Amino acid sequence: MHQIDAGSAHAFAKLWFDAFNRHDLAAILACYDPAIEHSSPFIKRYNEAVGRGDEPSVKGLSELGAYFERALKRNPALRYEPLHVATGLESVILVYRRHSHDTPPAGDLAAEVFFLNHAGKVVRSVSHY
Repeated sequence: MHQIDAGSAHAFAKLWFDAFNRHDLAAILACYDPAIEHSSPFIKRYNEAVGRGDEPSVKGLSELGAYFERALKRNPALRYEPLHVATGLESVILVYRRHSHDTPPAGDLAAEVFFLNHAGKVVRSVSHY
């Protein structure tokens, strides 16, 4: 088991939030392991839109990159306001407000669970909105 300490959880959070808020796709993807599996309430709609059926997740950096690239292009105002970092034994939960063109001024509350490998890369993530 890979145990995560509070310092590495906060360092990961800073890196992840900074990359997303800059809309830097390369920096975002650098947070993830090549074998990443990511799911969110939006992915099923995305997969249907791009002809992948009703799959609830994307797998691998290529699929994840295509998903994030489309999301960033469709949401140029997207930014995340960090609220809390929770540290587990082998996971990190980031709680944040999601601000975009389709959210109320206060933003939508969101939480995301990240399972990290020994190198600190995300191997599985699950978004909650």
